[in-house]
Amino acid sequence: MKTVLICLILCSHIFAMNLVKFDHLEKLSERFNLKNSLVKGYWVYAERFNSDYKPVGAINEGDFCVDDVARAVLVYTEAYRLTKNHEYLNRAKDASSFLIQMQAEDGEFYNFAYRDGTINMYGPTSYKSTSWWALRAFWALAALAVETGDEQIVEAARRSHQAISRKPPIFADQLSVYILGLCEYNKIRNVTDEIKESVELLLQFLIVENDPIFGRFFSTQKGEFRWNGWGNRYAEALIESYKVLGEENLLNIATESIELQIPLFSSSGFIYNVGRYVKLTPELSYAVEPLVVAAAKAYELTKDENMAFLSALTAAWYFGANRLNERMYGPNGEGYDGLEYVHVNRNAGAESTICAIRSMIYLSSLPIFFQKLATSMESFAQKGMLVLEAETADPGISPISFVTGDYGANVACRFESRTHLRWTDVPEGKYYVYVSGEFAKNRCTISSGPKSISTTLDGNGVFYAGQIEAVSNLRLSLEGSGVVDQLILIPVVFGVSFELENQAWTVAYSVEESKKLKIVPERYFHRQAAKKEQVFNVHLEKIDRFLLVRLEEVFNNDGIATPEMPGNFDNLGGAVGAYLPVEELSEGVKVINGISFLLKPIGLDNFRVSDQKLILPEAVKVKSVHLLAASNHGDYELTLMCDGDKFSVLVSDWCRGQKDLVLDFRYTASGQKEFIKCGLKVHSFELNKSIKEMLVSGNINTHIFAITLELENE
Repeated sequence: MKTVLICLILCSHIFAMNLVKFDHLEKLSERFNLKNSLVKGYWVYAERFNSDYKPVGAINEGDFCVDDVARAVLVYTEAYRLTKNHEYLNRAKDASSFLIQMQAEDGEFYNFAYRDGTINMYGPTSYKSTSWWALRAFWALAALAVETGDEQIVEAARRSHQAISRKPPIFADQLSVYILGLCEYNKIRNVTDEIKESVELLLQFLIVENDPIFGRFFSTQKGEFRWNGWGNRYAEALIESYKVLGEENLLNIATESIELQIPLFSSSGFIYNVGRYVKLTPELSYAVEPLVVAAAKAYELTKDENMAFLSALTAAWYFGANRLNERMYGPNGEGYDGLEYVHVNRNAGAESTICAIRSMIYLSSLPIFFQKLATSMESFAQKGMLVLEAETADPGISPISFVTGDYGANVACRFESRTHLRWTDVPEGKYYVYVSGEFAKNRCTISSGPKSISTTLDGNGVFYAGQIEAVSNLRLSLEGSGVVDQLILIPVVFGVSFELENQAWTVAYSVEESKKLKIVPERYFHRQAAKKEQVFNVHLEKIDRFLLVRLEEVFNNDGIATPEMPGNFDNLGGAVGAYLPVEELSEGVKVINGISFLLKPIGLDNFRVSDQKLILPEAVKVKSVHLLAASNHGDYELTLMCDGDKFSVLVSDWCRGQKDLVLDFRYTASGQKEFIKCGLKVHSFELNKSIKEMLVSGNINTHIFAITLELENE
């Protein structure tokens, strides 16, 4: 691997690929008066409207915040360090004016301020403290002080350090940010002893024992394992501490963590958090950037090409190397706000944007081969973590009931006495198995084929159960009573394969081998074959000049329901989501805009679009085709093919825009009424021809509740 990479690097010219773009970030900036001083802030959010963005504040919090402006100060300071372009340093100094005005006399910081200069002094995310925003401000001010020597900035960093050292962080994720600040501050004031003490404390948060995966994850707290993707700065903190202290074990822990986590997250998605359960989404720029940076810094120190490769692989997430094959970095430097289960949140607030830019800065510090690797991957394939929700299993005759709340996919299974849950079509292979839920010394057995593993589960959270070889089906057996939420499977070998300039590559992590990380110029993993279109023979029901298409066999979603038997219009990753109220709709024919539609609100009542071909009993001469439809999580284009004629339309979100069938409220996943107007819209296509079949294509977030064919007037 090393020989191959050295050859590739030496044959490359090191030149900038123009990856770092500040255009969008500067569109979010604004100067305003704060405490009789003109300061520069960055709007918290940016909502997408068509192809442009509108800066907006955080409701009931403020328009600008220390948390984000500190990020801007840091990213401009780091851009200056890389390029020596004084424009970046000047922008960092401009933004630091906001931080200085938000600092209290005792060195602590308020977080939010409004455009009119009002400081939010009492909000739960803004009160004067040494919390996240103060820690980030200290880190940014210390870095900027190193580069400028400006007395006001140095003094602000000193007062910040003094305040935080009086109330040092007690959670590991906050402690790692403080350590990063200390390592910068150490360049102007000797705080080596405090860095050493803080790192020794940080290492105490490696609390998981006898666990092949999470044993190399830092927990945010000591009592029980909790981990957040958005607070995963541990490796970077250890690398910077190594630079100060020279202790090899710090660098070793950091690089071992990088070698495991990047293949795991690249293959599974950049997990939001692990706590009471594994929360896969949303995947955030905020969680990707710490690993891009940590691996790049490890490469800078060690010149180990594996570290550069891993940094580039992580950064490739921004360019479509992700579960949805969607770009998460826009043409003007926008960092999109989140990769959800089946859609992208293309809003681009300050936090996401700055994290994306910081990733690009460190990606740009790597040799050109790795920059190309990040930006030009093709045929990306993943083999990673599988999360099986308990409510999706077959319980047979086991005594279970659904409970909603703070669970994976919003719902879990309460079990009594002996319970058996069975999942089918599990990919074959060897897995490490974890179970999440609420347990009280429950005996647990997981079996597949003739093999089984057993353990006792006690407490709330995610528990390691052992290793098993799956052969299509998995069965979970539980004794006693409790709540089971998820069965989590992590392959013994996980990773990704892709192509770059017609050369296949694989990054894999093999837990059981002594040399765990493998980066080889060949393909181990393959993408799943694209699903074929589904074909349905449908029947028609004639009412006046309309032929109502009976879609019962096509329906695959329950978007209209009751709290007693909840539905799931919008949560593709789970069994329960938000849904329309069945009491507001009656079964049968509903006339909307003079068009008759056949509604079936009991049971499955709509279909998510995924290449369904509908074949009519015979060819019918049709004037128009009418669809009753809506989308979840945004607007999506739908394509209708009618015997060669192609039509496209944008289907709007069910709770946004004008609707033809409007309901006053919807139910949340927990069964609460949410009084926002939602509904369905009629989309009509003029045809004037005979048709025998229709093909409906588009995004799976698009739902069709009814289809009506309008005949020509007799």
